Amino acid sequence: MTAPIPFIPDRFKTNAAHYLAGRPAYSPQLIRRVAQACGLSGSHRLLDLGCGPGQLSLAFSSWVGAGLALDPEAEMLRVAAGLGAGIAPNIEYREGSSYDLSPALGRFRLAVIGRAFHWMDRADTLARLDALIEPEGAVALFSTAIVTDAPIAWLAPYHALLEEYAQSDPARLQRKADDWESHDAVLAKSAFAALERVSIVETRRVSVESLSARPLSMSSLTRERLGGRLDELLARIAELLDAHATDGWLDERIESTALIARRAGARS
Repeated sequence: MTAPIPFIPDRFKTNAAHYLAGRPAYSPQLIRRVAQACGLSGSHRLLDLGCGPGQLSLAFSSWVGAGLALDPEAEMLRVAAGLGAGIAPNIEYREGSSYDLSPALGRFRLAVIGRAFHWMDRADTLARLDALIEPEGAVALFSTAIVTDAPIAWLAPYHALLEEYAQSDPARLQRKADDWESHDAVLAKSAFAALERVSIVETRRVSVESLSARPLSMSSLTRERLGGRLDELLARIAELLDAHATDGWLDERIESTALIARRAGARS
């Protein structure tokens, strides 16, 4: 088993303000398909683990009776609570991490994890979730990715710039190493070994402002890590985007994916 990335509770403290603006949203079509596949009826409980700014718990709030959104970063929870205010009164936002999972939290039909599973001790997290997820319930890992081979001129060089400046981050190097086990492999060794992948690919309109905020939402591209090189990166991104944008907007190709993991024999 790959060693977990060291736990740093405030890893995203400086990124929280830029996360909603910078990161691609999960496709509403994907949310609907996962909710239907997991049999959410409006009465079940949801766990949003490593909730960040609360995109997933808000998206699923109309599909469940109640939800608990956990994150170790207080600033992320502040953003999440603001996002859900008046819209998702059935979601509770609480400071905590995967290491705080215990039966005291109650039972859940679905646990969702968006762009955060790699930060956890994955085997330990799944063992803890096994005690919390209902027999017919599931764990769903969500991600988004830029489709860099799409015939859109700015996509590949933009992605290459992010990779160039992020590559010195020790946590990123660990995840990119040859011995890093994929989420699929980790899940296959857990109680949630029956896997189903759902993917939605869309061309979206995106603003230059949003794409400029995207690197600021990444823990590998913080001012603390890059110093003055962050300004250099942002200048190079601005030059690239300005060369391709029309009235401050561009097209990008985004793949939203959910990996649904159930226990063997659970009904889908």
